[in-house]
Amino acid sequence: MKKFIITAILLPVLVFAAVSCGGKSNKDNKYDNDYDYGERDDSDYSPSGDSDSKNDADADADADNGGKSKDCNYSSTDNRLKPKNEELLFSGIIFGESSLTKYLYVMNRCYACDPAYPLTISKISIVDENGNPDKGTFKIESNPLENGPVDLKNDEEIEIGISVVASTWEDQVRYLRIKSDDKCKSVFDIPLTAQTKPSGKIKVKTLDDTPDDEVLVFSDVLSELVNQVEISNEGSSNLKIMSVTISEKQSKNSNEMGFFIQEAPEPGISIAPGDKMTLDVGCRNDKEYPAPLTGELLIVNSDVTEYGVNQNKRIALKCGPNVDKFPTAKLKCEPETVSVYQWATMDASDSTDSDGESKENLRYLWNFSSTPGGISLDIVDDSNRAGSPLNGDSSNKVNRAAFQAKIKGAYTVRLVVINDKGISSIPAECTINAVSDDDLAVKMLWNNKNADIDLHLIKPDGTFGDNQTDCYFWNCSPQYSGARPDWGVEGETKDDPFLDIDNTDGIGPETVTINKPENGLYKVTVHAYDTTKGPSTVVVKAYAHGVEEKSASLLMSQTDTCWDVFTIEVADGTEEKKKITVNEITPAQTYECSRPTH
Repeated sequence: MKKFIITAILLPVLVFAAVSCGGKSNKDNKYDNDYDYGERDDSDYSPSGDSDSKNDADADADADNGGKSKDCNYSSTDNRLKPKNEELLFSGIIFGESSLTKYLYVMNRCYACDPAYPLTISKISIVDENGNPDKGTFKIESNPLENGPVDLKNDEEIEIGISVVASTWEDQVRYLRIKSDDKCKSVFDIPLTAQTKPSGKIKVKTLDDTPDDEVLVFSDVLSELVNQVEISNEGSSNLKIMSVTISEKQSKNSNEMGFFIQEAPEPGISIAPGDKMTLDVGCRNDKEYPAPLTGELLIVNSDVTEYGVNQNKRIALKCGPNVDKFPTAKLKCEPETVSVYQWATMDASDSTDSDGESKENLRYLWNFSSTPGGISLDIVDDSNRAGSPLNGDSSNKVNRAAFQAKIKGAYTVRLVVINDKGISSIPAECTINAVSDDDLAVKMLWNNKNADIDLHLIKPDGTFGDNQTDCYFWNCSPQYSGARPDWGVEGETKDDPFLDIDNTDGIGPETVTINKPENGLYKVTVHAYDTTKGPSTVVVKAYAHGVEEKSASLLMSQTDTCWDVFTIEVADGTEEKKKITVNEITPAQTYECSRPTH
């Protein structure tokens, strides 16, 4: 009888203990099954769950309790860190480039927390599989802890922006480590995975007697001499060679001094990953009066890595006696960054003749190697900016030139200096980036060059396709003659939108900017103008005061469909700048729409 009474007393106690310590809702059980809870700090925790020797006893105790800490339990009043994302995947990144920023969201998930005792997140970092700090592969672009720890009440969340640089062809795995006062899991790791897009990557080696693979040297040329250039593919997919040419000082026949290619490869030939091909490149010189010659080999290829820096691979060519006795072009861009419509100057006054000192007999050949969107611009004398263009004029003596940046982007200027003997230098280049102090900017890119995608920025209370309230190619781009929209204060241009270019045969970017927008709610819309030659993934990025605020992407596959991407609210802020809030429109989806009729 006594035994029965004791049992009867203990049974409710055990039931209550089971409910309090182990009895959870299905949602709680699922959460705990996904993650192994146990209090650790940064020094004794790794993503794999391994612990060092000082934690072996705790690990054995946990093993007896199903792998969980015996005294770890979430009650309805406990703060609990919970991520909305189980992992973050970056795919399709170009080798050598930084990805778009992606976002993770972490919240405090409890049911009846005391607002006076929030969850405190004290540290955010990125670590490798051993718990060591990441050495720059991944980067925290948006850190809510910049000004110190953050407190989260029930259901409050923070946003963490992450980017990654593709530095290998293999998958890169790291972990976002979040440290908080969550009593059961003080250190929480979220996997980050980056996958590099397969592509070809060019490597050029000059098979001469010099170690510099950027220069091919022909020394004792009595009449004609051939050297070799090796092109290899260090990428993970085929490398296409579009053309191989002598772009400077070409010899067109056996009687003309200069450089030539024996049996140039057929345009479009491919090199498989790990394979290589060899070019025979020659120099012809005068038998009786050989002269030092300089030229250039240009290899146009499909290497998109590192922002396409090697798609036009240039190799300097040197030939003849005293091969190093040629002029030297030296070029400085001043400044390296300008605002749109500002003048940029290029200084070549340090260029010298073959003696390395004299300059009086030099002539200057100015050109653009590249401009944003391929636009045409004049290079002029810096001291006479209203004068004749210098582009392509090899007879001019101007060693300080200038141009006016018309749109945002990178302008690469190319200079060759020529002495009085007609001997040219190896080309020199410098790049000037034109930027804007615009408060508001929206940029669009896409991945199918055969698709025509259009970007629209619609003013507050405006309508898509209306040429007064919608900024798009016809009325905002300098390529077309539509009446420019006049938004905000009539006659004031700083509150008007501007579209830099309507890119109809590439993959962007197209960028709409407003220097000083009026207050109100703007909308960003993308229009699939023509996708009959294949769908395209479109990426749209919104900037406030030069800082990326949001990025969104969507596959668009049907002509004359639209995607509403962002709303952008502009309101009064400080005296220096407006308050700009960018919100993504969800769910991201397309709908049928009619193309503008101008």
